[in-house]
Amino acid sequence: MIYGFPNEQADTARVACRLAQAIEQKEPCSLISMADGESAVLWGAKGFGSFHYLSAWGFSAEDRLGVAEQLAAAIPKCDIVCLPRSGTQASQPGMGPRLREALYLWDIRPKPEALIGDSLISFYLLFDCWLWSLMENRKVLVVTSEAEKVVAALNGRQPPVGLATFAGGQWWRQAETTGIMLADGLAGSAQCLVDAGNLPWKPDLCLLGAGSRAAHLAVALAEMHSMPVIELGCVFSWFHTPSEPATIFKLYQEEG
Repeated sequence: MIYGFPNEQADTARVACRLAQAIEQKEPCSLISMADGESAVLWGAKGFGSFHYLSAWGFSAEDRLGVAEQLAAAIPKCDIVCLPRSGTQASQPGMGPRLREALYLWDIRPKPEALIGDSLISFYLLFDCWLWSLMENRKVLVVTSEAEKVVAALNGRQPPVGLATFAGGQWWRQAETTGIMLADGLAGSAQCLVDAGNLPWKPDLCLLGAGSRAAHLAVALAEMHSMPVIELGCVFSWFHTPSEPATIFKLYQEEG
């Protein structure tokens, strides 16, 4: 037992199955992937280190305590919680161990029925058609600071440079796609929820690109529309810019 997190973690197929069940049964299901950024927030809020780079996400070093408390409150509400596991970096002191101890420091435990996955799940879902299978013929909501670019890429239905090799002859065939701009980083969460509540149609699935420090947003969107919300983070950039996923694909084949 890793402080409330089972040692046995779900593989990508199990995670995809949970998401598919949520779509079929129209149930809320929030997925977040945590790593060094989340541990930085939690450690820093206790006064152990300053992480000024977080200002790019809509808050300054001085008010990081509120963000950490928000994150700590949201993690136990998430349905799929992903932690560092794949690759050599996962076991490095500043990655998996640091995050694990940050959870211990804050006394954060997942809910008993939570599925525990790998922190690279957002990348792994791109391989073997997991993600586009979930999206096929579904109404998809995209929430990120680059919503317009991501929606255009999805509606283009052509694999971006670097991902074509892994598409297996398939690509995005969603029924409908709309985007919500997440402005000002986490500071835009409130307006994002207002916009999500005013959609002209009910989405089947939400792709969120805000970093898992926005776990509260994933939980709220999932509950609002009784749908799965997948926090993809930086993976969104793969949709509209050239990428080289070969290294992560190798990890997926070995450990995913």
